[in-house]
Amino acid sequence: SGVVFTFYPSLAKIYKEMERSMNVPDAIRTSIQFNLPFAAHTLNLGPFVQCWFHRDSRNFILGICPVVVLGRFNPETSGHFIMVEPKIVMELRPGDVLLMMSALITHGTAPLLPGETRMSWTCYSAGGLFRY
Repeated sequence: SGVVFTFYPSLAKIYKEMERSMNVPDAIRTSIQFNLPFAAHTLNLGPFVQCWFHRDSRNFILGICPVVVLGRFNPETSGHFIMVEPKIVMELRPGDVLLMMSALITHGTAPLLPGETRMSWTCYSAGGLFRY
């Protein structure tokens, strides 16, 4: 959560206000959310996670989505992270963390080579949580 509060202070305030409005006790919230400001987490445990090109249109449109890259693959030859509209192809290594606006940017991953594995951990918040 330090990254969000340091680099996205205005966004962090919006997330905090959403959390307060939900009236979830701190002990429950921190045990579920690992003290992160995101309402949901997804573990993609593969072992051959392929992210088809998509936009997360139901996520909070102004929000960011951290993606933790996991697995054993060579990022120079396979498994590239691709963002369509900005025309960016990234070599993300296992252990890298990417912060992106997943509701606005079409994104996906390139296939792996035989014998490689890829997994990921993503965090996000549904846009509907911020309406009220």
